[in-house]
Amino acid sequence: MTDPAQLPLLRQEVGRLRARESRRRFDATVHVGHLGATYGSCPVPAGDPVLDAGTRTEVVLRLLEGDSSTTVGGLSVWVTRPGEPVLQDSDLAWLSASCRAFATVGCSLDGFWTVTRTGWLDVRTGERRTWKRLRL
Repeated sequence: MTDPAQLPLLRQEVGRLRARESRRRFDATVHVGHLGATYGSCPVPAGDPVLDAGTRTEVVLRLLEGDSSTTVGGLSVWVTRPGEPVLQDSDLAWLSASCRAFATVGCSLDGFWTVTRTGWLDVRTGERRTWKRLRL
C-alpha cells in the first residue's frame, strides 16, 4: 500500500503532468528522486528500438548518479506517460530496470509509480487513483 504521506505528492505529480502536457500522445519520461521535490528525469522517445533492459537500467543508473542523496536512500522512481494508469509491459520493464539499478548502487527503492494525465498507479501493489477533474 502506498504511504499516505505520498498520496498528495502523487496527486501533485498528476497536476504537473497535466500542466506540462496537453497532448494525448507524448514521450514517456523517467524520474528518479523524491516526490514533490527536485529530481532527475530523462525523456524516453516512443518506439525507441534501442531501449532494451540494459539500456533502461543504464538510464536509471545515470539518474541515480545525478542525485546527491543516493547514499541516504529513500528515493523513488516514477514514469510519466500517455494513456490510462493501468499496468502495461513498459511499466514492468522500467520497474525491473529500476530494481537492478538501485541494487547496483546499494540504495533502497521506496516507490515506483506510473503517472498519467488521469491518475497514478503503484506498479508494485496495483493501487491506483484517477480523477476526471483534478483540483489542486
